[in-house]
Amino acid sequence: MKFNKYSSLAIAVFAVAGLMMSGCAKKVVEGDGSNGMNKGNNVVIDDSANDMATLPAERAVYFAFDKSDITAEGEAILNANAAWLAAHPKRTATVEGNCDERGGREYNLALGQRRADAVKDYLVAHGANAANINTASFGEENPVCRGTGENCWSQNRRADIVVR
Repeated sequence: MKFNKYSSLAIAVFAVAGLMMSGCAKKVVEGDGSNGMNKGNNVVIDDSANDMATLPAERAVYFAFDKSDITAEGEAILNANAAWLAAHPKRTATVEGNCDERGGREYNLALGQRRADAVKDYLVAHGANAANINTASFGEENPVCRGTGENCWSQNRRADIVVR
Protein backbone atom coordinates (compact mmCIF):
# COMPACT_ATOMS: atom_id res chain seq x y z
CA MET A 1 0.00 0.00 0.00
CA LYS A 2 1.48 3.33 -1.09
CA PHE A 3 1.10 6.53 0.92
CA ASN A 4 1.47 9.88 -0.75
CA LYS A 5 2.29 13.03 1.17
CA TYR A 6 -1.42 13.94 1.56
CA SER A 7 -2.28 10.56 3.08
CA SER A 8 0.59 10.91 5.54
CA LEU A 9 -0.52 14.42 6.43
CA ALA A 10 -4.11 13.28 6.99
CA ILE A 11 -2.96 10.46 9.27
CA ALA A 12 -0.78 12.86 11.25
CA VAL A 13 -3.64 15.36 11.64
CA PHE A 14 -6.03 12.67 12.90
CA ALA A 15 -3.41 11.33 15.31
CA VAL A 16 -2.76 14.78 16.79
CA ALA A 17 -6.50 15.50 17.03
CA GLY A 18 -7.04 12.20 18.83
CA LEU A 19 -4.29 12.97 21.33
CA MET A 20 -5.65 16.44 21.98
CA MET A 21 -9.19 15.20 22.56
CA SER A 22 -8.06 12.51 24.96
CA GLY A 23 -6.60 15.18 27.26
CA CYS A 24 -9.89 17.05 27.81
CA ALA A 25 -11.28 17.14 31.33
CA LYS A 26 -14.12 14.69 31.87
CA LYS A 27 -16.20 13.68 34.81
CA VAL A 28 -17.65 10.18 35.10
CA VAL A 29 -21.00 10.00 36.84
CA GLU A 30 -22.36 6.63 37.94
CA GLY A 31 -26.07 6.11 37.41
CA ASP A 32 -28.06 5.36 40.56
CA GLY A 33 -31.38 4.60 38.93
CA SER A 34 -33.04 7.77 40.29
CA ASN A 35 -33.17 9.59 36.98
CA GLY A 36 -33.98 6.71 34.68
CA MET A 37 -30.38 5.51 34.38
CA ASN A 38 -29.57 1.97 35.35
CA LYS A 39 -27.40 1.64 38.40
CA GLY A 40 -23.84 0.94 37.37
CA ASN A 41 -24.10 2.65 33.99
CA ASN A 42 -21.58 5.44 33.68
CA VAL A 43 -22.01 8.68 31.81
CA VAL A 44 -19.04 10.83 30.81
CA ILE A 45 -19.57 14.56 31.22
CA ASP A 46 -17.07 17.08 29.88
CA ASP A 47 -17.47 20.03 32.24
CA SER A 48 -14.29 21.96 31.39
CA ALA A 49 -16.22 24.51 29.32
CA ASN A 50 -19.36 24.51 31.45
CA ASP A 51 -17.67 25.97 34.50
CA MET A 52 -16.25 28.86 32.47
CA ALA A 53 -19.79 29.69 31.31
CA THR A 54 -20.71 30.47 34.93
CA LEU A 55 -17.67 32.69 35.53
CA PRO A 56 -18.76 36.16 36.73
CA ALA A 57 -18.80 38.63 33.84
CA GLU A 58 -17.23 41.41 35.91
CA ARG A 59 -13.61 40.61 36.75
CA ALA A 60 -12.06 44.09 36.89
CA VAL A 61 -11.80 46.03 40.15
CA TYR A 62 -11.17 49.77 39.98
CA PHE A 63 -9.16 51.94 42.37
CA ALA A 64 -8.92 55.60 43.39
CA PHE A 65 -5.86 57.58 42.34
CA ASP A 66 -2.69 56.36 44.07
CA LYS A 67 -4.68 53.85 46.20
CA SER A 68 -4.89 50.09 46.57
CA ASP A 69 -7.95 50.01 48.86
CA ILE A 70 -10.88 47.84 47.79
CA THR A 71 -14.03 49.94 47.29
CA ALA A 72 -17.62 48.87 48.01
CA GLU A 73 -18.14 48.34 44.28
CA GLY A 74 -14.98 46.24 44.21
CA GLU A 75 -16.19 44.13 47.13
CA ALA A 76 -19.35 43.14 45.24
CA ILE A 77 -17.30 42.04 42.22
CA LEU A 78 -14.76 40.21 44.37
CA ASN A 79 -17.42 38.41 46.42
CA ALA A 80 -18.84 36.85 43.24
CA ASN A 81 -15.37 35.91 41.96
CA ALA A 82 -14.26 34.47 45.32
CA ALA A 83 -17.36 32.27 45.46
CA TRP A 84 -16.75 31.06 41.89
CA LEU A 85 -13.08 30.30 42.53
CA ALA A 86 -13.95 28.44 45.75
CA ALA A 87 -16.51 26.35 43.84
CA HIS A 88 -14.00 25.55 41.05
CA PRO A 89 -10.80 24.53 42.85
CA LYS A 90 -9.14 23.16 39.70
CA ARG A 91 -9.14 26.59 38.07
CA THR A 92 -6.30 29.04 38.55
CA ALA A 93 -6.37 32.82 38.38
CA THR A 94 -3.87 35.60 37.92
CA VAL A 95 -4.66 39.01 39.36
CA GLU A 96 -3.06 41.67 37.15
CA GLY A 97 -2.51 45.07 38.79
CA ASN A 98 -2.57 48.15 36.55
CA CYS A 99 -2.12 51.92 36.91
CA ASP A 100 -2.75 55.06 34.93
CA GLU A 101 0.12 56.82 33.19
CA ARG A 102 0.86 59.27 35.99
CA GLY A 103 3.85 58.43 38.17
CA GLY A 104 7.18 56.85 37.35
CA ARG A 105 7.56 53.37 35.90
CA GLU A 106 8.95 51.77 39.07
CA TYR A 107 6.39 53.47 41.29
CA ASN A 108 3.52 52.31 39.07
CA LEU A 109 4.83 48.74 38.99
CA ALA A 110 4.90 48.74 42.81
CA LEU A 111 1.42 50.28 43.02
CA GLY A 112 0.07 47.75 40.52
CA GLN A 113 1.52 44.97 42.67
CA ARG A 114 -0.12 46.40 45.80
CA ARG A 115 -3.45 46.43 43.95
CA ALA A 116 -3.01 42.84 42.75
CA ASP A 117 -2.03 41.73 46.27
CA ALA A 118 -5.05 43.51 47.79
CA VAL A 119 -7.40 41.72 45.39
CA LYS A 120 -5.74 38.35 46.03
CA ASP A 121 -5.93 38.86 49.80
CA TYR A 122 -9.63 39.70 49.53
CA LEU A 123 -10.36 36.64 47.37
CA VAL A 124 -8.50 34.34 49.77
CA ALA A 125 -10.22 35.86 52.82
CA HIS A 126 -13.54 35.07 51.15
CA GLY A 127 -12.92 31.42 50.29
CA ALA A 128 -10.61 31.20 47.27
CA ASN A 129 -7.54 28.97 47.52
CA ALA A 130 -4.36 31.08 47.77
CA ALA A 131 -2.33 28.38 46.00
CA ASN A 132 -4.49 28.84 42.88
CA ILE A 133 -4.04 32.61 42.62
CA ASN A 134 -0.97 34.36 41.21
CA THR A 135 -0.34 38.08 41.02
CA ALA A 136 1.42 40.28 38.49
CA SER A 137 1.86 44.00 37.97
CA PHE A 138 1.87 45.74 34.62
CA GLY A 139 2.13 49.25 36.06
CA GLU A 140 1.09 51.67 33.32
CA GLU A 141 2.03 49.27 30.48
CA ASN A 142 -1.41 47.69 29.92
CA PRO A 143 -3.94 50.53 29.52
CA VAL A 144 -7.50 49.92 28.35
CA CYS A 145 -7.85 53.62 27.53
CA ARG A 146 -5.02 55.46 25.79
CA GLY A 147 -6.30 59.01 26.15
CA THR A 148 -5.66 61.56 28.86
CA GLY A 149 -7.90 62.98 31.53
CA GLU A 150 -9.60 61.52 34.58
CA ASN A 151 -12.27 59.65 32.62
CA CYS A 152 -9.60 57.66 30.81
CA TRP A 153 -7.16 57.35 33.70
CA SER A 154 -9.87 55.92 36.00
CA GLN A 155 -10.35 53.01 33.56
CA ASN A 156 -6.65 52.14 33.79
CA ARG A 157 -6.48 52.10 37.62
CA ARG A 158 -7.62 48.52 38.01
CA ALA A 159 -6.85 44.92 38.82
CA ASP A 160 -8.03 42.29 36.34
CA ILE A 161 -8.82 38.71 37.39
CA VAL A 162 -7.76 36.37 34.58
CA VAL A 163 -9.05 32.81 35.05
CA ARG A 164 -7.62 29.73 33.36
